[in-house]
Amino acid sequence: MAKSHETTIRVAASPDRLVEVLTSDDYHVARDTVQGAITVEVKGRSRDGARLVYEVHSTRYARGLTGVDRSKTEASVATYTWDLDARAATWVHRGPHDERAQVNGTIAIEPDGDGSLLHDALHVTIRVPLIGGKIESLVVSELKKGFEKYVKVVRDHAER
Repeated sequence: MAKSHETTIRVAASPDRLVEVLTSDDYHVARDTVQGAITVEVKGRSRDGARLVYEVHSTRYARGLTGVDRSKTEASVATYTWDLDARAATWVHRGPHDERAQVNGTIAIEPDGDGSLLHDALHVTIRVPLIGGKIESLVVSELKKGFEKYVKVVRDHAER
């Protein structure tokens, strides 16, 4: 059974400006770095009309049930597919535990007066008998802990 987490924040930037921010290399590097990434690189940009696809490659210290292991690193890739006209995206995270873990989500931006509403949804599925649901809850809980950092990066970049 998957766990999901949805958030909505208001950003003092037009929807078009927010799309520009959320698709920029600088934003992805800042967001992943503040969340603990050691290295971050945006690769493989391709655009076809209103469709934009790119990958965010990052390296982090390994994490286990006992916490962070600074003697090991893990590489991951998040693939973003944007519909620029709809101001919406889907993303899929691939990492070292792909055989048992699926992490993906959606992003949607809508006008709100002189600003925008940013809707994020995250979905986590862990395929481990008996304890998968508990691990899903732990993953979502860890992501919630970093939410304020994420909001700060979004707002800081939108106000530039």
